[in-house]
Formats: sequence, structure tokens, C-alpha cells
Amino acid sequence: MPAGLPPISYASVIVGFLGFAFTFFTFLRVFWDAILTMWSAPKEVRQMLDNLRTELYGERAYFKNAIKQARSKSRKSTREAPEIIPLSILNDSIRTMMSDFRSMEAPFLDDDDDNGADGLDIEKSGKVSLRGDYGRMGLRRRIRWLHTKDDFMNIQNQVTRTQARRIAYETSNTLSCVREVEKRLQDLDDRVYALEEHFLGETLDDGKVYVKRRYPSK
Repeated sequence: MPAGLPPISYASVIVGFLGFAFTFFTFLRVFWDAILTMWSAPKEVRQMLDNLRTELYGERAYFKNAIKQARSKSRKSTREAPEIIPLSILNDSIRTMMSDFRSMEAPFLDDDDDNGADGLDIEKSGKVSLRGDYGRMGLRRRIRWLHTKDDFMNIQNQVTRTQARRIAYETSNTLSCVREVEKRLQDLDDRVYALEEHFLGETLDDGKVYVKRRYPSK
């Protein structure tokens, strides 16, 4: 390098070299991660998709049963059960995830597998297979997995958030039931005490009612 270059030129060369090195090593890392993803595709597809299928089916079955119970309770009373609205919203979210999952899973299924089209649709199919019959993982499917793995992980994150909201709903509903039971027990205790006052109590000169002992003290 000529000795007459100003110091700013040396700095520019160094910054340019560092930028090129950073870009090159970033490319190598992305390329290596892509190779590892395609290499482990057969194992990852079966594990991730089967687990995701199981979770989606479990959540769908739970919300279907919960909505059915809520509507049955609503028919017995004069007003609609308030829990139907949040349950319906979560149920619609799960159904959307199931639809997206089916369309994304279909290219990985074996050609003879019929679980991809209606296997997750509980209304159309009476039985649901929790394990997909996935085809041979060739190069085309490995490349597709490389491009769709993040989308499956996004669905997994959405299912996790839905499960968290479901647990929060169940906890709130349980606490509400406990408070209702406590209230009824308190009302029952007040009524029993009122009956004791009526049948066992006596009114003294101060106007207060004192309950007599049921059994004489020894």
C-alpha cells in the first residue's frame, strides 16, 4: 500500500475488510444451518408435526366439549352462559391453526394417507390419527421443510399462547366456582343458625337471643 495514503484510507480498508469478513461468516453460518436442517428433516418432521397434531387435536376436543357443556347450561337457564364467548373465540383460533396446519402438512404426507384432508376435522371425521403417515423424505421435501419449518414453529407458538389463555380461563372459572360454593355454604350456615335461634334459643332481658346447649354439660 502506498505510504502516501492518509490514515482515513487505512481505516476505510480495515472497516471494509471487517464488514466483508462478517458477511462471509454470516453466510457460512446460514448455509451450515440450512444443511443441518435438511439433514435432520426426517426426524424433525415426524417429531414436530406429530406433537403439533396431538396438541391441536387435544385443544380442539377440549373446546368442543367445553362449548357443548356451556350451551347445555345456557339452555337450562334463562340467559346465555357468559363463558361461551371466550370459548368460541379460542375455538375459532384453534380451527384456523388446524386449517393452516393441514395445508402445510399435506406435502409431507404419503400419497396414500387420508389423514391430511379430514383427519383433523372432528366434525367430518369420527376418528383422528395422532400420527401422520409421512412419505419418504427426498430432496424436494427436505427443501420444503427448510422453507416451512419456521411456519410450523409459529403455529406451535400460537398453540402455546392459546393453551396459556385456556389455563387462565380454567383458573378464573375454578375460582369463581369456589367463591360461589363459599357463598352458598355461608348462606346455609346463616340459615342453620337462624333455625337454632328459633328452636333452641331464648330471649333474655337485654333483647338478645342466646342459643341453648343441645346437651347438658357434665
